[in-house]
Amino acid sequence: MLPTTCRAPPFPWPRPRPLAAGRARGGYGLGRARGVKRRAAAAAARGVVVRCGLLPVDPWAPTMDSQSVASQLFAVSLFPYLGFLYFMTRSKTAPGLTLFGFYFLLAFVGATIPAGIYAKVHYGTSLSNVDWLHGSAESLLTLTNLFIVLGLRGALRKLEDTKESGSEDSQDIKEKGSI
Repeated sequence: MLPTTCRAPPFPWPRPRPLAAGRARGGYGLGRARGVKRRAAAAAARGVVVRCGLLPVDPWAPTMDSQSVASQLFAVSLFPYLGFLYFMTRSKTAPGLTLFGFYFLLAFVGATIPAGIYAKVHYGTSLSNVDWLHGSAESLLTLTNLFIVLGLRGALRKLEDTKESGSEDSQDIKEKGSI
């Protein structure tokens, strides 16, 4: 298990004291909710952000902006994928069409980013809501999958043919030796 660097920011404000008996609270838990909101507002004003690994996260934000987190994860995930491509190419064991398919995934990524920007600028929404752009980008992903599968299928067929021809050769040798 990887160690995490998640930690809470220091709390400079005093901890809330328990209310005296008989003091009006305005309903069960309302005083507590107001205190939480007040602390969240104070933390936001100070710009307190909890750092969890590589991604800055604001735990007091009323809503999490999933698109900003997704774009950061997308950018970070490119480096391991490039490493995968480097070592896959260097090993020279992958079928050519399959290797081309893995490289073609970069074309999908390269086309999706400008398509997403175009959708945001011209339509004011995300790429997934503009059907013709989303379909065009996803067609590149379909081609990627097709290249990978066809390359692996060809390699498996070649391996089966090699095994069959190897077994036929050994049977021919046995027959010739018995004559």
